[in-house]
Amino acid sequence: MIFCTAMALALMAGAARPVDAGAAGTCGTCHPDVRVQFERSVHAGEGASCADCHGGNPGTLEVAAAHGGRFNGRPPRRDIPLLCASCHADVARMRPYNLPTDQYALYQTSRHGQRLAAGDTRVAVCTDCHGVHEIRSPGDPASRVARRNIPQTCGRCHGDRGLMERYGKKGDPYADYLQSVHAVALLEGGNPRAAECSSCHGVHGAAPPGVGDVHRVCGHCHEPARRHFVAGPHRAALSAAGLPECAACHGNHAIVRFGDQPLERVCATCHAADGPETDLGGKMQALYTGAREEISRASGLVTQAAQVPLDVEDYEARLEEAKTYLMEALPATHSLSLDEVERFTVRARSIGEEVAAEIHEKFSNLRMRRLGLAVFWFYVLLTVAFLVGRRRRWRRESPP
Repeated sequence: MIFCTAMALALMAGAARPVDAGAAGTCGTCHPDVRVQFERSVHAGEGASCADCHGGNPGTLEVAAAHGGRFNGRPPRRDIPLLCASCHADVARMRPYNLPTDQYALYQTSRHGQRLAAGDTRVAVCTDCHGVHEIRSPGDPASRVARRNIPQTCGRCHGDRGLMERYGKKGDPYADYLQSVHAVALLEGGNPRAAECSSCHGVHGAAPPGVGDVHRVCGHCHEPARRHFVAGPHRAALSAAGLPECAACHGNHAIVRFGDQPLERVCATCHAADGPETDLGGKMQALYTGAREEISRASGLVTQAAQVPLDVEDYEARLEEAKTYLMEALPATHSLSLDEVERFTVRARSIGEEVAAEIHEKFSNLRMRRLGLAVFWFYVLLTVAFLVGRRRRWRRESPP
């Protein structure tokens, strides 16, 4: 009989039974590196075993018997999605975990699944994204599919220019994403709601959005902007030109924050630099910038007032209202209506001006009070000095 090395050593040492290999069972005796990985996985904690995926007999250390029967060793890449689906598409098995069971069906509709079905085994399968043995829950920060790690996981393939060129894809979407406002918010700002790859492309049914669907995808997070965009003239114009809506102005992966690039420059990418469309962009930019600067000036005065100290709670609440109006002005630019943008920016700016004027008035009154107090004390001290002088002179002139 053929025995694994670990078992043979155990028997030589007089062991009465096989060494406990943990969640991996006896398979971990011959595959200790895999055992360590598997025992960190979510599967190990739920009672899954090596045989559930690999087949064979996990109850023996005899290699021929362990690898006998329906043992399939390392499953071929083309079979991995169906293998995972044998559990994850099973409603009865997934019900206790409240996990969706349509992920395999969605995968088959994805670009990955379609190419795999056509015989291309270079495309992503389950293990490329989730890992092989050390499969962790998406809620685990160390998981490959934790939100913060998804860009890097997708970037392993989509950031490989050589691989992408085989599919006729140019550029590096992963590198582009890393410099986007979304990446900064997610990776640097720690905003768990910031967009990552699956937010726009989907998860198991991942595919590029259709040209006419981009505003719907972006609208999941940017609903006010989409509402103004749909009501404005750009939607019909971009659709007629076959351009991908939001991405035509904002880009697809390297999306910049509004204000980092002048609006009129964005307009000039399609329209004449001296045309009315670009002029409109400049006017909307000026309205927004003016309101933002006024709010910033008022905020600085509020900070100064708090250091006096003065009661600034009311001013802070009003400035928050002004910032809300200013925030609404950004989506309104998608309507291309100067009146709509002005409606929000004028209100935001007027609140900032009102707050600044009131604080200036308080500062002026405070200075007057301080001046009055200084004059008062000056006369008090002058009177005291006069009286002290008179008293001294009276003492000198008085007879002994």
